[in-house]
Amino acid sequence: MTDKVHLRTPVKIYAAGWVDAELIVTDSSLIIGKQKISLGEIEDLEDIDVDGIKCIQIKKEGNIIVQLPKNLHPQVFKYIAFNLKADKFAVYFLSSATVGGVVSSSAQWEKGYFSVTDEGLWFLSTKNQKRIPIDNLGSIKKDMRDVGGKQRMVLVLSHVEKSDVVTSLVLCPESTLEMLDNYLQRLFAKHKPAIKLSENETQILTLIYSGVDFVSIENIIGISTDELNDYYDRLVDAGLAKVVKIRKEIELTPRGVSMVDKISKG
Repeated sequence: MTDKVHLRTPVKIYAAGWVDAELIVTDSSLIIGKQKISLGEIEDLEDIDVDGIKCIQIKKEGNIIVQLPKNLHPQVFKYIAFNLKADKFAVYFLSSATVGGVVSSSAQWEKGYFSVTDEGLWFLSTKNQKRIPIDNLGSIKKDMRDVGGKQRMVLVLSHVEKSDVVTSLVLCPESTLEMLDNYLQRLFAKHKPAIKLSENETQILTLIYSGVDFVSIENIIGISTDELNDYYDRLVDAGLAKVVKIRKEIELTPRGVSMVDKISKG
């Protein structure tokens, strides 16, 4: 049986510079230049910018970066997102129900799929294909919420977007919800081993999140520069922060922001 061709278009591939190629999209594969990739072997997908150009990054034993004509980019991204290698569950979802603790007035329940890859979680519908990197995931829990005037058990995902803590909700039959919760908890634990913070580390993390600088943190906590440097090293080594200035000013990673969110609710 011959694969049906859905799309054929010129593209550019990034490989230490842009190279002209052709992309052919079929029922079961992508053909990019001379390389044929089965859709079911694609491990993940991401929208990225390269030199200010919006591209699709396809993960399969490494990354393939493709620049499409602007009018075709959303169509191809959606097709790959729905067909890549993932565990997919039919659900209703409310993406970005709250942003920074504030209820989002524009958020609406959508019927679609919740898709899980090794490195990301996807909300998929005809209108939206949203990816949450697992590194940006803060917590997963079941909770009762009002859905259409009825109390329903949902899965609440806390994650970080552009330094804001965002919550999204997933609704499905309770047996599926239980299985999904267990599955995601295992995946979450695998990617993010538990970290026990000291009282000082907890305070430092919260102060950084509030925008307080290095010298002020020294004075507030009453520790020396060397001691604070040691604390900063631990936060960076734990993946909760990254160095942004040579004088070791740091900013929180999505994981660090998630930790502060937990501390504030703790």
